[in-house]
Amino acid sequence: MNTVTLPPAPEPQIVTPFDRKQSYQMAFQATLQRAQRELILCEKDFSESDLGSKSCHDILWAFFTAPSPGQLKILLHSTDYLATSCPRLLRLRDQFAHRIEIRQITESNQDLDKGFVIADRQYYLQRHHFSSYRGESGENPRSVALLQHDFALQWEQASPPDSLQRLYL
Repeated sequence: MNTVTLPPAPEPQIVTPFDRKQSYQMAFQATLQRAQRELILCEKDFSESDLGSKSCHDILWAFFTAPSPGQLKILLHSTDYLATSCPRLLRLRDQFAHRIEIRQITESNQDLDKGFVIADRQYYLQRHHFSSYRGESGENPRSVALLQHDFALQWEQASPPDSLQRLYL
């Protein structure tokens, strides 16, 4: 009797494209909601994602107050938007400082020109270039691995932004 060994089933690749601001923002929030343990956010300044909104705040609040709260890493090029338009996020950072780390990419190392989110090393959202809303979200282990690699390279060389430090006098 001959036995045939079948190749392993392909890993899930559930991908949903987007190309407009509203669909990007909806996909951004949906990806945040999927996270239970770890969130990685990387963008130019997060102004397009609406990270300062009440709905994003509520998602992150649930993420940090869950029975097993998660960790959040934010990597960005410019902190201006966060400093001026995201008071809810800054309050979360103050309240959950042990769970949130924000780093800014140095000016000499700003060759990363795409925005992305990785939730629990399984789900992702990627905007292909800062100048466009075109991208995709979903589950694709290969895409997640490539984005994690890009993030790790940038994270190593980034530093905490001076402009977001609070003075407690």
